[in-house]
Amino acid sequence: MTTRRDFLRYAALGAGAFTLSRALPAFAHEAPRLVDAVSAALERLGGAGWRSLLLEATGGELDIGAHDLASELTKPLSRIDRTYPGFGDFSLAGKSAVEPGSPDRSLLYHAFASPTVVMDRAGRSLGDFPSLAEIEAVENFVYGVHPPTMKDLRDRAGGNPFGIVVFAPQYQNAPMSVHGRHAELCFSRSGIARLGTLAPTYDAKERGFVAADEARPFDFPVLPRRFAPYLAIEMTGAAETFGPQDPQPGDEKRAFWVPIHKLFGGSECIADLDLEVDLRRNLRNDGLAQFHRFLDLQGLKNNWRGEDLENFPFLIKDERIGSLSQRRGFGGGLLEPRANPLVTAAQYEGRLLTFPVDGKHTSDLGNLQLSTMQVLPLGDEDDQPSYMLDSAQDAQRPAPEYINIRHRVLPNGQVENLNLRPDMGEIIAAGGYEALHYHDGVGDGWIEAICPQLTESVDAVKPAYAMVALPDFFPSVTQRDLMTWWQTEVPEAIRGSLWTIHPLALSQTRIAGNITLPAGFSLDDTTITAIVTQPGAAPRVAQTPNGPWTVRKTGLPDGSPGMFDPGWDTSQGLYYSDPNLPLQRFMAGYGLGSPFIEDAKLCAALGAYWPGVAPDSTRTFAPDKQAGGRPYSYPTIAPLTDEEIGSAPLADGRYLSWDGVRGPQLIAIEDQPVVAYPNAYRVDYIDMVGTMTAALTARIDAKEYKRRILAMAAIYWALDIRDPDFVQRFGAVDAVNQALREKATWAVLSFRTVPDGDAGLSEAETAACESLGDPAGGSPRYRFHVFRWGAQTVDPSDMHTTHVEVLEQATAYVRGNTVLIKRAGKPWTADRSMPT
Repeated sequence: MTTRRDFLRYAALGAGAFTLSRALPAFAHEAPRLVDAVSAALERLGGAGWRSLLLEATGGELDIGAHDLASELTKPLSRIDRTYPGFGDFSLAGKSAVEPGSPDRSLLYHAFASPTVVMDRAGRSLGDFPSLAEIEAVENFVYGVHPPTMKDLRDRAGGNPFGIVVFAPQYQNAPMSVHGRHAELCFSRSGIARLGTLAPTYDAKERGFVAADEARPFDFPVLPRRFAPYLAIEMTGAAETFGPQDPQPGDEKRAFWVPIHKLFGGSECIADLDLEVDLRRNLRNDGLAQFHRFLDLQGLKNNWRGEDLENFPFLIKDERIGSLSQRRGFGGGLLEPRANPLVTAAQYEGRLLTFPVDGKHTSDLGNLQLSTMQVLPLGDEDDQPSYMLDSAQDAQRPAPEYINIRHRVLPNGQVENLNLRPDMGEIIAAGGYEALHYHDGVGDGWIEAICPQLTESVDAVKPAYAMVALPDFFPSVTQRDLMTWWQTEVPEAIRGSLWTIHPLALSQTRIAGNITLPAGFSLDDTTITAIVTQPGAAPRVAQTPNGPWTVRKTGLPDGSPGMFDPGWDTSQGLYYSDPNLPLQRFMAGYGLGSPFIEDAKLCAALGAYWPGVAPDSTRTFAPDKQAGGRPYSYPTIAPLTDEEIGSAPLADGRYLSWDGVRGPQLIAIEDQPVVAYPNAYRVDYIDMVGTMTAALTARIDAKEYKRRILAMAAIYWALDIRDPDFVQRFGAVDAVNQALREKATWAVLSFRTVPDGDAGLSEAETAACESLGDPAGGSPRYRFHVFRWGAQTVDPSDMHTTHVEVLEQATAYVRGNTVLIKRAGKPWTADRSMPT
């Protein structure tokens, strides 16, 4: 029975905590059984086709309408048909609808949790799909149907450290699971939720949250991330049992926390115990506070310090960033970011919050990136770009690496947009003015579990690291998928200079949690972003999903980049303990841009700087960019179409460029071709809020993203920029940078998919005596218009436009590695030089 005291205690937890104990409705007389929640879900879904589907998939053996449901779900099944749509990668070891303690081997859990289970054998869609709460109900039943004793669990630990650990769990289909051979429930001690301007929308059919709403293209739905507490044991890496996914050298000596039993409230979790389990979130964004501390440390002008830095918005905490969701149907432990504007002008004590721009810092061009103040100067003074080598992995980030300084607050309180002033550069260099601070809804923190009945019975209590990051422009492209594709499928001959920044995943980065948070993260605990699964024998047979499955981000670290300059979902801090020891790294959200949208522009403008998360806007702006006071041209890597960057409208006349910026146009000045670009130094993403959209980029799936990258690479090969040639000329060490610099001498003016019946393509095929084939059922054909660029000048009549001289133009059509190309003054030719 729920006492008045219990009720008040649960209510006092508020939106920041979620009680997993007992799961009682107010004033209920007794706790419902786990099987009752499963029964309710099956009763609701049975009439929507689920009863007949599960009967058909098991040869008539599993009837979810059976009277004794618990017995029906746990009995052995001898006729599981894995050719049935959606069950192709259900573990071959699975023999029942529910196997105690093993979600991977539980047919019902796979059916509920896998996005491949959506239709019957005839291809008819199911009429409804399980909610998150219903999936969780089955999950809890799997662990609680035959609850183990604490002695059972201690025995399973085998003398290894034993603790309460919070994980971000996700059921992943093969090949994205830990072992990549069948679908597995995967776990990481780090999870990523994403900022949005709208409340979250759950798509039950997809078993995930919607990243973009095309009916509201200039809004972003919040993307929550689920966390759950488990009893876990600490073990050294063992790829053949629990993982980790993508093992790294030395993992066999590193310690990983591995889940063995889920914790939830009530008497059915662990035999002879009645548990109360609470999850609590703790989030913060102290970027502005860290910035003002940086000013003092550097001897720069500063106007805020001391106790002020503990107040909002210097320090943004908890419910201002996100809370554990209380929405019906979402279940427990779901971290839901607060729907926030992407950028907000900061106020403090009733006035706009400002900071002094010190000319001692901003007069040095090495401290600027495209008119953005950089608090981490580039260490390499070489006047030639070094791309990957310039990613500054060994530099400390004591504060936001980039901060906007182009909105001056005047003595009368008015805000002056310096982007509109012709003398902006001189004003920035001189300093001596007050710049407006901005803040956003991003942050990092931790999710902790509290279970009074077990605290004295475990060796450790470990929270999860939580990130609330920027909206996702590529929800169907993950960093790990790109990484493994690049490492295993891309031909070696083109692999070296395919990227300017390698697509390394956060999940295979060995790094600590944010040690500056009062959560107890340790510098020595470097496996917090790894992805593992429950211990067991590694599967030997590779299975394949046979439902409508595609790669997509799920909020695990496999979808996030593992490089930090300053980063995308998190940044890094460094700890120097001994000059003779390697640097110790930890994740730190305060190292990201302020506001974060400031860094989004810089990363996007520099050529897929974070592949799979940052759109490649290299061609939106003039190719010769200033980074750290030196020219720094980046080649296009993953081209966006003319519509996606705003060079061309959609068929209905609308412009939907992802960042709200209109892309370049080819014009003529004194009968000479010139490309007119938006002036990157005066395009301010703070001014673009409300015009940014993921409506088009969210349509790009992993296959299309990879096709574009290879098509761009084929263009470079057709332009005689070929990796093996650079290896021969410069040696293996310098070849990559030399090849990238040569690629960057060409800019992409236009990129689009070629429709059927395109007259230009027909002309090219006829002239080159080569056909790109019928696109029906195959890969698309693309058209590129590229040019070799020369002098770059600001339009004398419009300071917001940059003119770039055209030295040579080329038009090309591409499909696969076949390129039909016409360079200036030359005929159409066919090129198949790029290896496949």
